[in-house]
Order: sequence, then structure tokens, then C-alpha cells
Amino acid sequence: IDQLFIIQKVLGPLTPAHSEMFLRNPRFLGLKFPDMTRPETLEKRYVGKLSKRAMGFMKSVLVMEPAHRRRADELLQGPYFEGLEKRDSRPYFE
Repeated sequence: IDQLFIIQKVLGPLTPAHSEMFLRNPRFLGLKFPDMTRPETLEKRYVGKLSKRAMGFMKSVLVMEPAHRRRADELLQGPYFEGLEKRDSRPYFE
């Protein structure tokens, strides 16, 4: 539950589907999270510590709603990996 709290602290409240799974889990019966309407954003947490490219990469990966996250193949084509040479001619995913 501590990890779920930290995730919400940075990314915001759980999605409705995640909330439902949490509430149905007998381990968490009777537990509630504090108000998560004002999360500590990635920008606030990592200001001055990450490049714009790295921040963009993290923001596209660390998205609460799974349907809105970028796929690995999309990420590999994105600006974060731009300029890195591919050492192997095999596809990343087979």
C-alpha cells in the first residue's frame, strides 16, 4: 500500500479500474488513501535534475492510465533515444 501511495503522490489518483481492484482486494479492506487531488508532479520532483528529453520520456512512460502510455517500440523511436546508434541488427522485439 505504501508503493500505491507514492505512485499516486507523483502521478495523481488511481484510475477508476485501479480503484475498483484496490477496493475489492480483501487485504486492503477498510483502508483509504489520503486526498490525492494535488499530486507532487514529476516536474516538481525532478526540476533541475533531468534534461527535457529525459523528463519527456518519463512523462510518457509514467502514466497512470495504461491505455495512454506509449509502447516500447514508440519510445525507442522517440527523442530520448535519438542519436544512439543501434549496435545489433536484430529487431528489438522478436
